[in-house]
Amino acid sequence: MQLEILVNEILREHVDFINEWNSIREIINQVSFEEPKIRKDKFNFLKPLTDLFGRTCMFVSKFKIHEIKEEKYIFIELAERGKKELVFKLLDEHRKLDNMLEEMRKLLENYRFEKISARELAEQMLKIHKEITDTIMKHIEIEDEEFPKLG
Repeated sequence: MQLEILVNEILREHVDFINEWNSIREIINQVSFEEPKIRKDKFNFLKPLTDLFGRTCMFVSKFKIHEIKEEKYIFIELAERGKKELVFKLLDEHRKLDNMLEEMRKLLENYRFEKISARELAEQMLKIHKEITDTIMKHIEIEDEEFPKLG
């Protein structure tokens, strides 16, 4: 019974996560690739990228709590039912999200210290954000398919 309650909670969280992620993705439309020339332009250039990073950080923090519930309870159940390969894949995706977030942080730092151009920053941030999006969506899709079978 407890497992069924937890599975249902996790599946409901997936809906909330997808909605929140879709609102974060709207920031992408504000991203510019032009090298800023004046101070005002620098702010307008950086704001969507820092917003994208900040909102992604907050999202991943919430997702981390979600991951803990999965890893400490649901993944153990999956492994005991012979789904170890699936568990390893899902765990790997959890770690990948952490690494991609760190890559975004490093890009902002590299831009801050003028190690990369504005264009490089924007292009790389959006590339990583797309990778995060692909990972999250595939991850949730797999869980939405597999978790209900546990109940």
